[in-house]
Amino acid sequence: MQIKRIQSKDGAVLKAVRLMALRDSPNAFEKTFEQALDLDEASWEDMARIGSSSETSTTFFLFNQHTAQGMISAFFVGGDRDLAFISAMWVAPEHRRTGAGARLVDTAARWLAERGAPQVLAWVADCNAPALRFYENLGFLPTGEKGLMTGRPDLTETLLALDAGMVRDLDERRAA
Repeated sequence: MQIKRIQSKDGAVLKAVRLMALRDSPNAFEKTFEQALDLDEASWEDMARIGSSSETSTTFFLFNQHTAQGMISAFFVGGDRDLAFISAMWVAPEHRRTGAGARLVDTAARWLAERGAPQVLAWVADCNAPALRFYENLGFLPTGEKGLMTGRPDLTETLLALDAGMVRDLDERRAA
């Protein structure tokens, strides 16, 4: 298993992994499968190009034998380095409970921390109990903030936070 930052040529990879994720876990993401399917190729290519060079927004892929099997996005809201998020995390079912998800979160959280994030935030759908447990096992704590999922008013979500000082310990805590 290998984790790599998105490259400018990865529009088709981004589309394929996102569609797999939406098919597998439709209630975990803000967009529906149909909404993602409606995006044209130029939109996917633009997202890949921007994510490959931006210092405020990127995506990482989990590869297994040259095939993308997972992803996570990391971004700052606006120019504010205090608002750093991970989102759109997904791992193919056959690679769950192998540490692959923790490695993706660790990679994205480190990327944000290296750019000055004091904490890493993640909105997680309340109906996704396994994801809530996963993040809490990595040290994320509920902030007390809840809301309706953007673009999916039928779903609620909880905001979780990980202190940047904890980011550097993710590898050590995973190994323990």
